Amino acid sequence: MITLGIETSCDETALALIETRGVYSSITTEDTFECRVIASLIHSQAELHSAYGGVFPMLAKREHGKNITPLLEEILKSTTARGALKNEQFESVIESLRKEMESKDPDLFGAIEKADFLKHVPNIDQIAVTEGPGLEPTLWVGINAARILGKLWDVSVVPVNHMEGHIVASLLASDAPGGQWQKLSELNLPAVALLISGGHTELIKINKLGDYTILGQTKDDAVGEAFDKVARLLGLPYPGGPHISRLSNEAIEEGIVPTVKLPRPMIDSPNLDLSFSGLKTAVLYAVRAELKRTGTEQLSEISKKGIALEFERAVTETLEKKLRGAIESVGAQSVIVGGGVSANSMLRESFKNIGKEYSVPVYLPSTHTSGDNALMIALAGALHGKVVDRPLKAEGTKRLAS
Repeated sequence: MITLGIETSCDETALALIETRGVYSSITTEDTFECRVIASLIHSQAELHSAYGGVFPMLAKREHGKNITPLLEEILKSTTARGALKNEQFESVIESLRKEMESKDPDLFGAIEKADFLKHVPNIDQIAVTEGPGLEPTLWVGINAARILGKLWDVSVVPVNHMEGHIVASLLASDAPGGQWQKLSELNLPAVALLISGGHTELIKINKLGDYTILGQTKDDAVGEAFDKVARLLGLPYPGGPHISRLSNEAIEEGIVPTVKLPRPMIDSPNLDLSFSGLKTAVLYAVRAELKRTGTEQLSEISKKGIALEFERAVTETLEKKLRGAIESVGAQSVIVGGGVSANSMLRESFKNIGKEYSVPVYLPSTHTSGDNALMIALAGALHGKVVDRPLKAEGTKRLAS
């Protein structure tokens, strides 16, 4: 089965094609599921949004509408055609959707109705698309694109939860396009997933893929959001995570000792919930105090590096404590870490050490699959996604579990 994945939950326009065979089972001896990555493309809008210090939803929506069709043309070069639509067939479908789509998504619809290459029906069996969570204006672009393509090519459309995509992405041994057939990493159950991104920070018990229980979550800011806000306080560009990580690494290499001590929020709370708003506020006060002490309007590079290092350590120690608590509370036999913040080098090393400490495998995503990508959406859809008997709907706060 060949699946086209579509992801537009935030500021990455992403498409992927995968081929799968066999059936996935949580019982290893019955697991015959294999996957082959055909292609995976991502167009990032990060530079465009950097002027705002974060994602501007309506601008992101407009850009998705413009970017998705050129990406489609590029990715469809990786598959063969199984037929062709006559001009009147193509125009009939477009006209049937015009009244609804032209007003809702003019950039997307305008691009698709002019895309003659879409008349060549690709060898695709289904389309998997992110339904949520995410920014609702941007989610609608992917959903509307999936609906139009599904109707044009007469293939089913499967809604996927973005957070489940992050879970399954970490089980891929390789994301190399045009690669070999591969089985997913063996997931010993029960397992724990730590999902850390710009919009989410959650600890999840995995009873099996598709069956999840939330163990703890942030009460305010997501950890990725905290990285972005702290970066702004330090005068660093958006997205903030890579820049803070760079300064932190330089502080370690140069032997800089932080002069501030930041809190480790909720580290001693009796539950597995988290909070990062207070940590961000503590950085604000630290920056103000340093500017007052030096009588300057800008932080020195040494001060920036020291604060970045202490902030990264505070985040790491907090997540370490909560992850240990989650492993112990459910008797976890394996750990998955997913989401954009999982690319942070200090955190990755920390999570690997926790795996050694508890003698459990820790699965981390590649750089490509750590952020928002369509490969994870295609994989989740191929694993156990089902066509729903309801209209697809963008759900900004869609839940993974209760």
